[in-house]
Amino acid sequence: MNSAAELFYEIGEPYAAGLFEEPERDYFCRHAIANARYLEYVKPALYDEGELLYPAKTKYAQSGYAVTPQFAHTYQIDWGKLEAKSKEAAALMREFHALSRSPGGWTHAAPNYKRIIREGLDSYRERILAQPEGDFRDGLLALVDGMKSYITRSAEYLKSVGAPGELIAALEKVPFRPAETYYEGLVAWNVIFYFDGADNLGSLDDGLAHLYRGEDYTHIIGQLFDNIDAVGTWSCTVGHVYNEITEQALRAIKNRRRPMLELVVREDMPEKLWKIAVENIRCGSCNPSFYNDRGIHAMLKDRFAHIPDSELDLFCGCGCTETNLQGLTRAGGTDDNIPLALIFERYMHAHLREAKTFEEFYEGLCRETEKEIDVQLDAIVERYEYMAKYLPNPIRTLFTDDCIENGKDFNAGGARYTWTQSSDSGLINTVDSLLAIRELIFEKKMFTADEFLAKLTAEDEAFYLLLKQCPCFGTDNEEADALAADYAGRVYSVYRNKPPKSFIDAYILTEHQFLRYEGEGRRVGATPDGRKKGEPTCDSIAAIRGKAVDGPTAMLKSAARLPQHLADGISVLNLTLAKNFVGETLCSLVKSYFAMGGIQVQVTCTSVEELKDAMVNPDKHRDLIVRVGGYSDYFVNLTPALRQTVLERNIHELGG
Repeated sequence: MNSAAELFYEIGEPYAAGLFEEPERDYFCRHAIANARYLEYVKPALYDEGELLYPAKTKYAQSGYAVTPQFAHTYQIDWGKLEAKSKEAAALMREFHALSRSPGGWTHAAPNYKRIIREGLDSYRERILAQPEGDFRDGLLALVDGMKSYITRSAEYLKSVGAPGELIAALEKVPFRPAETYYEGLVAWNVIFYFDGADNLGSLDDGLAHLYRGEDYTHIIGQLFDNIDAVGTWSCTVGHVYNEITEQALRAIKNRRRPMLELVVREDMPEKLWKIAVENIRCGSCNPSFYNDRGIHAMLKDRFAHIPDSELDLFCGCGCTETNLQGLTRAGGTDDNIPLALIFERYMHAHLREAKTFEEFYEGLCRETEKEIDVQLDAIVERYEYMAKYLPNPIRTLFTDDCIENGKDFNAGGARYTWTQSSDSGLINTVDSLLAIRELIFEKKMFTADEFLAKLTAEDEAFYLLLKQCPCFGTDNEEADALAADYAGRVYSVYRNKPPKSFIDAYILTEHQFLRYEGEGRRVGATPDGRKKGEPTCDSIAAIRGKAVDGPTAMLKSAARLPQHLADGISVLNLTLAKNFVGETLCSLVKSYFAMGGIQVQVTCTSVEELKDAMVNPDKHRDLIVRVGGYSDYFVNLTPALRQTVLERNIHELGG
């Protein structure tokens, strides 16, 4: 063993040691060995009495390691911790890291849980052995051996602490051999989730249906959900098939923040599932969110005509909700953000004075926006190519179909499908700003461009009241919605029309804002939708906060007029309702919206009084859950600015 690897072992850094064991190998093999060494050395997670899944809560026991695996960026480094252990080791790591640092972006994924549970990882080892000798094969073999080492040591640890025999027996079998019972399937699912970096749970009910024999494991699914909540990660999809596991997942999510449970709604969804979903939301869990099966399938089929229907049915919204086909795709999570409101604001100040007509101004803005999106997409391609060369992802290579047979890393085009996936910020702010400019400058001629910009920049209160009286999106105003549909279509079409490059198959836009709508807002000056300088931008494709004055039906009709079918990602819509609205009325709203072409609805059930009290007395409302920009969180966890945006939403009441 070389001196660098020995040094890292001496200071207790197995991942880093693995990177330096065989420096002549390629990056894929070095990171695969590093993952293997990490799994061989890290202490098994602590066991909590009563747990029927393992690991639970934390990913692994507290290791004190400075260099650790990371599912989106391959690995991560705590430089302060590493420097404290050894300045020489830190210098070696900095030299290596100089060519393999993360270029940004974020990638979520879901392993092919269903296949692993049916076939077992031992069969994956056989598939690896069938590949040509070399770094790729050797790296994956080392990785599988590292995983087996961790599970073997975990079973021995569980025996030492008196864990349930059924859990130990399951771990002595899965995930290396096929699961034969529903319980074994859940145990294997949990292990795979942790091996993948604890990111997403995929489609639980579909993947376990073949093992179900009438057992009620709602409490075990609840423990699985507690695990994803404890590590602060993301989603689970149910409903591509409706079965007893779907019902158990819906019952398990009640009063839980995570995962964001994505319920796929088909026309044949049983009333029983509707009732459970509605009651969950009424109780304040914000789960599930609703996904239009027909709309998503049609959207993806239109874009990807070559993909079989059976594969399109593997859709799951990983992360906050990015389009993935479980176990088949390397689909970026948040590769970049297109700052539509910022592009608009800059263009407005540079070109509004010279525009002779609204049409001239609008066309110029669209051209500028299209150009900036195209430049950003080219930059994403460069980042993908960089990651393909320097930042392989061996675990996701193992867990994603076609990578093994293609002999290619997950980040280098090995997956069956590779898509970039970006989000945007400020779509609805831009639309309402355009509507105000058209009304006040070009139609009513109440202001010159100079006067308009001066009052906007000065944040003149009387002027702002006037802005808020202008036509706006989200009120079933057909003229306003027509402009919104045209502008959104222009944005979406850049992604659809851009030719594939390198190993990338397609570019996708997902309309979720996550928490970035606060940070993006800080970059943007005052905008004519009534937003002041630095305030957050819109949090979904719903009406701007406070403008949905004509009720939820009008807002949903406006949103449905957006060409959501062209985005190819999920167009998130936040809907906030009072408790008296959550029942049959909610079901009708969702069904009607989906019939009009809407893709997704996520619901927060609360009241103005509850939110105001939570602002003042957060300790009394620790369990208050709200939907933000594609995900759910405790209200008290949000920043003051984000809490204010939730409070400012229209909260719709029956008879109100």
